[in-house]
Parts: sequence; C-alpha cells; structure tokens
Amino acid sequence: MSDDAQRLATRITRLVQALSTGVYERDRAFKLCLLAALTGQSVFLLGPPGIGKSLIARRIMHAFKEGTAFEYLMNRFSTPEELFGPLSIQALKEEGRYVRLTEGYLPESTVVFLDEIWKAGPAILNTLLTVVNEKVYRNGNQEIKVPMRLLITASNELPDGDSSLEPLYDRMLLRVYADKVAEKGHFQAMINDTSDVYGDPVPEGLKITEEEYERWQREVKNVTLPEPVFEKLYQLKLLVDERQEANPELDLYISDRRWKKSVSLLRASAYYNGRMTVSPTDLLILRNCLWRDMATRERIQGVMSEYAREVAFEQGETQRQILFLQGELARLERSRAEGMAPGLKRTSGLRGERVELNLDEALKENRAAVGPMVTLLPLIPCGPVSQEVEEPLLRLRVAEGELQKRVAAGEGTAAVFINDLERNAYHVQLGLDAEQRLIIKDVAGAEIPLAVLGPWAVSRDTRDGWDNALAHIVSETRTLVQDANIHRRNFNATMPHNFIDTDLTDMVTDSLDDLAEQLAALEQGIEQAQALGARIRAAYDAV
Repeated sequence: MSDDAQRLATRITRLVQALSTGVYERDRAFKLCLLAALTGQSVFLLGPPGIGKSLIARRIMHAFKEGTAFEYLMNRFSTPEELFGPLSIQALKEEGRYVRLTEGYLPESTVVFLDEIWKAGPAILNTLLTVVNEKVYRNGNQEIKVPMRLLITASNELPDGDSSLEPLYDRMLLRVYADKVAEKGHFQAMINDTSDVYGDPVPEGLKITEEEYERWQREVKNVTLPEPVFEKLYQLKLLVDERQEANPELDLYISDRRWKKSVSLLRASAYYNGRMTVSPTDLLILRNCLWRDMATRERIQGVMSEYAREVAFEQGETQRQILFLQGELARLERSRAEGMAPGLKRTSGLRGERVELNLDEALKENRAAVGPMVTLLPLIPCGPVSQEVEEPLLRLRVAEGELQKRVAAGEGTAAVFINDLERNAYHVQLGLDAEQRLIIKDVAGAEIPLAVLGPWAVSRDTRDGWDNALAHIVSETRTLVQDANIHRRNFNATMPHNFIDTDLTDMVTDSLDDLAEQLAALEQGIEQAQALGARIRAAYDAV
C-alpha cells in the first residue's frame, strides 16, 4: 500500500470516528452512509422513531467542506413544490415557462434526507426516480445537473406491496437497520450527554474538498475486480439463489441492476481502504445490500456468515482438504499396522489349546535373570503408556515369556523397558484386541497396535509404498499450509476495514485460526508418522 493510499484509508477511519462522536451504536450507519456519499449511491434507513435517523443525515453533510443539505419529512399531502421548489410566477407570466425556483431545495443540494419516504405521492416518486437514476432534474425545458452525492431515505416501515414503490426501493443500494440503544453503558452515556449532537463534529482538516471528491471519483474507477474475487461474488449469488429455492415463501429476488451497482460499491470499499483491487473481504459489505425485509435480512445474514466462514478465503475448501489428508494419514497408519502386526499361532498341550505370538523370526536379546527379550514398536503415534513416564512411547522391550503370558491370557500387566529408559522397568497393559492383534494401552486407555521387531513378512515394495504415500501427504500438506498462509496474509492486508462490521470479520478470523490449528495437528500427526517410518526403516536396516 502506497503512502497516499495509507493516508486516505486513515483519513476515512478518522472521519467515521468524528462523525459518530457522541452518537451511540450507530457506527454501521455512519460508515455505510459515508461510503454511499463517496460512491454516489443511496441509503434506506429502517428503524423505529427517535433513533437519530435525521441526525445521521445531518452529520454526513459535515464530512464535506462545500455543499448544502436538504431535509424533508414526507406525508401523504406532500407536494412536489415542497421538495423541488415553488413555481416561478415571474417566468410563467413573462416568458410562459413552467419552471421551479430550486435554490435551497433538493435539486441543488449535496446531501438529501427524506424521512417517511413511503408516504410520498406518485408525482414526487417519479421525479425522484429520475434524479436518482440520472442525477439530473428536468426543470421546464432544461435539465439541471443535480450535485446530490447522497440520498438518505428513512422510514419506520417497509414499502407495502404497491408496485409503484418498488423501482425507488430497488435503487436504495444500501439498506441499514437501526434500533434503540441496547448496551447499558451506551444508554447511560447517551442520557447523560449534554453536548450539542447537531453541531459540526468534523475537524476542518478532515473535511472533503470538492477537488478531492472529484479526484477520488476518477481514481476509484481504476479499481479492479480480479477473476478469483468475481468467482466468490458468483458463489455468493448462488448461495442466495439456493436459499430462495429452499424457502420459496421468502422474497429473496435481487435484480441484475442491484448486483451491478454493488460492484461499484465494492470498488469504492477497496479504494477507501487504500487498495486498488477488490478483496474477498470487501464482499462482506453486501450484507447491507441484499435484503429487502426483516425476514430476508435474517436469511442474508446467514448467507453472509457462511460466506465469511467458508468461502471468503477458501476456508471450506481448505477444511475439506484437511479432512481428506487426515483420512489418508489414518489409512496409511492402518495399512502399516495391519501389514506389520505379528501373527498368532495356536498350540495344543495338556492344558488344552494355547494362543501365542509367532516369535520365531523376532530379534531377541538375552538379558541375565530375564531371558530372551523382544522389542515392540507402536504402529500408530502413541502418547505415554505409564503414569511414571511422561514421554510418548517410541519402543519398548519385554521378556518373551512375559509377553506370551499376556497374550495367552488375552491381557494383563507386564514389566517392560520404555524407550531408552533402561534402569527401571515400568508396568504397562499388554494384550490382544478384539481382532486378535497385539496392543498396548496408553494412559488414557486407548489401544495402540504393536509390531515385533524382526524380519517381518513385508516386502520392500510394500514398505516403499508406505513411504511414497506419506511423502504425498507431506507434499499436499505443505502446499495446503502455504496456501492457508497466503489467505491469512491477504485477509490481514485488508484489516482493519473502514466499512465492514466486526462481527463478520471476526468470523473470518476465527475460521482461519481454526484452520491453522487443524493444519498444525495434521503436521504433528505427519511428524509422528515420519518418525515411526524412520524407526521401521532403521529396524529393517538392522536385520
């Protein structure tokens, strides 16, 4: 990010902070209204009476060094004269022209706030639609270019089913719901605040000049929408379509015009955060563009939460690959365990049939007063097997006779030497599992399959296959970790964000943190599998 871009992003941050000073729990409204003003889009504020909707509009005007504001409370008797100016009697008498005196009215204002917008009549709505669409006002036979940077409409209700209201409502690109102050501390601060909330809260140095505004409008057009980000936008569209199909009773229709205009908002979101490329983070702002009523608002929240957790930075795909590699690692461990498990043989004697391990080819070491001892290796990663030894089990040595007794009995306690701890013998649980495989129980009671060190009947090709499978898992995991780190860096580069709600960015952060933990666990499992593979190779080399 260049120094100029960083200064712009910081300035927007400070401007939002100044605008929201002394106004509680309205940060989202100020952020989005400022973004709309910087983009030339319109905002619809929905909320009960007395929550500061008009205050938000008045304060946004103070973001600009030049410009004027116009505010009007609609009712069903409102006339065009009250918004667009009275007729010029002089022009009508002397020139026969039907024109309005627009000075001080909507056609010559920079920031416009229209409260109770749905109470306006058709004549007002039709004219307003032209102003919003074309940014011109037809005054008699002349077209006046309207300097309006921001139109904020507000109501404590949504438009009814009257189709005449739909065209204007669809052009309110940003839709913001604001409710009463909820947090106790904010409520206390609000009722005790005696300052003039309608004063100008913006320092002179933060105000946006006309020259800056025009330059920013030109430069924001150069912000690019990369193909990968477009793909995520399309995934988001598909998620919305899926919700509509699953819930046909909801009206989740989103016009092509709304999608198209949303892209201009995304470009502006990137630009005023100091970037010339739209990021997946910027798409989170669409939570405030895609709903049309309270029911669909809840559904869109669900869609955006899914996008934040799974789509924005490939978290869902990364999760699927982690699960796949974990499965591959588990299959490799099972394959090694089954291929190297010592066989059983049954012998008959005076006391009947006896089950014992086939230790004919096991490597044995004679120890005074103990007799021949065999070495056992865990076939899957194994933690401590004794409360007295905290380190993970790498190998153990046990007297052949002691081992055969435990096998014959099915299970039992045996004295063994663990890893390189040769001075003391420790008692562990050895035996056979339900599939008649030799196992040891760790301190948590989990059964760990064991192999007997010796020239087992496992071909070199099989062992090479195990090594190759593990090498493939290692390679895929390394690529996955690299990609996850890139996604994390890309996300961090967009933070803090001037316009996105922190609950959504927190979802992204949490999901990336969770993936990092899963990848670390996968890498740890791989390291343990590699260590086991090294011990197996060393054992074969020894024999």
